[in-house]
Amino acid sequence: MAWKSLSQTWHYVEKWAAERPGAEAVVFEESRLTWADLKKETDKVALSLLEIGVEKGDRVAFLAMARPEFLTSYMAAGKVGAVWMGMNPKFTMDELRYQIGDSRPKVLIALRRFLDNDLGEGIRALAGEFPFIRKILILGDPIAGAESFLDFTGKARDHLLPELDRRAASASGNDEALLMYTSGSTGKPKGVVHTHRSIVENIKVEVQKFYIHPGSRVLLHFPVNHVAADVEIGFGSIMAGACLVCMDKFDPVETLRMIQKEKLTFLGQLPVMFLLEMQQPLFKETDMSSIEVFAWAGAKAPEVLVRALAAICSRTGARMITGYGSTEVCGFVTYTEPGDSLDTLILTAGKAPPPFELKIVDEDGNELPDGNVGEIAVRGPILFKGYLNKPEETAKVMDKDGWYLTGDLACRDGRGYICITDRKTDMYKTGGENVYPREIEDILESHAGVVFAAVVAAPDDIFQEVGWAFIMQKPGQEISEEGLREYCKTRLANFKVPKRFFIRPLLPLLPTGKVNKMALKQEVKAMTGRS
Repeated sequence: MAWKSLSQTWHYVEKWAAERPGAEAVVFEESRLTWADLKKETDKVALSLLEIGVEKGDRVAFLAMARPEFLTSYMAAGKVGAVWMGMNPKFTMDELRYQIGDSRPKVLIALRRFLDNDLGEGIRALAGEFPFIRKILILGDPIAGAESFLDFTGKARDHLLPELDRRAASASGNDEALLMYTSGSTGKPKGVVHTHRSIVENIKVEVQKFYIHPGSRVLLHFPVNHVAADVEIGFGSIMAGACLVCMDKFDPVETLRMIQKEKLTFLGQLPVMFLLEMQQPLFKETDMSSIEVFAWAGAKAPEVLVRALAAICSRTGARMITGYGSTEVCGFVTYTEPGDSLDTLILTAGKAPPPFELKIVDEDGNELPDGNVGEIAVRGPILFKGYLNKPEETAKVMDKDGWYLTGDLACRDGRGYICITDRKTDMYKTGGENVYPREIEDILESHAGVVFAAVVAAPDDIFQEVGWAFIMQKPGQEISEEGLREYCKTRLANFKVPKRFFIRPLLPLLPTGKVNKMALKQEVKAMTGRS
């Protein structure tokens, strides 16, 4: 059988359907699909895409959250040679228009209602604006001009089985499989194109580093436009033959309940998610003995978080793992190792395992010695194919030797472990001195009353730029601007100390859970009247 080559994402659905047909593959609310069920539903969607006229390279857009249709449409698109794209139902109409207009999907699968909001009017508007959308399938009550996803995919299409077999047999690991738009924290999002090969080659390493296995039960509550959902957790579970437990939104209390209800073994989250859970009274009551791995990425974890997880692990034997990655490299490219010290987990993002290559380079692309801050460059089979419709943007970040310049600044120690210092675009100059906001944020986040800090540049008549710090206050803790200023003065050179501090119960967040620095920069612009 063709799937035995395991060169494409959907091959792993076929593998586990053959080897473990009765084992649970996907759980969502009251729905429980075995691997045999998942293959059957995937094939029904694949046949439906063929009837619609989806050709190799066409895009299939999915406007919903983590649920079984996320996986069946994603795997089915790959099986017929199409490219799958997830979109967040929290997006504004302008965000949806931009991504649909840029990607030009032939099929739109959309959720009718999300968080008590009826998306029908917006879906109708998109259908009218973009005639290249040939078919709209609705999860829930259909709207005029669209059909029910379940009704449409449930129709018998045995006459298309030979064509499905032909498409599957002719597919290649180098075919485009996944389109993910960057978060847009520094401007218009770019469409990142990945192949089956880049996804498979990354997750081959990840399932080993994350210790995900056929008995694992993995939680997914990330938006399906995010690399965590599409690759790290979603496809990671499929490759490992694990059970994926889906939630259609992140909720700290419901997440804690799900840990006990489904006996989760793997909990991969952003640090802010763990912190919000820790603030719940239920946190101390939750039985976490089933969890084998706590993993985090996307931002540095505060010391208080790492120590709280370490206390749990000391009782249960669970592992803690963090690392570094991005959409363009298809997930993690560095990992910490079991047995690493708490300081290593707090201060570093691990090291790159084979076959990934990572180096730290200067402005001219020359590799820097260990201990020097420079840009992270990555090479390997996990790299994206390019930015959709933006060859000039792709050329800016890919050098002639195949190295991807990430835009992230870091230094590397003698073990090969990297310490992320900042985004290249976040660095600013004050009085001629380079300032890296991440360094200041680390200091602020070590304060007992601070959960998160974000430092952005503000214009200044004397120094050209100065730092403004936005602080997310820990509930129940009293902090003041003057107290934070003094705290920084004892730990930072004077030119690095922010000139203003804004203390708030919550900072603006991107759908990924990261602090939305673009929103803060816009706020600074509004307050100063200058760019």
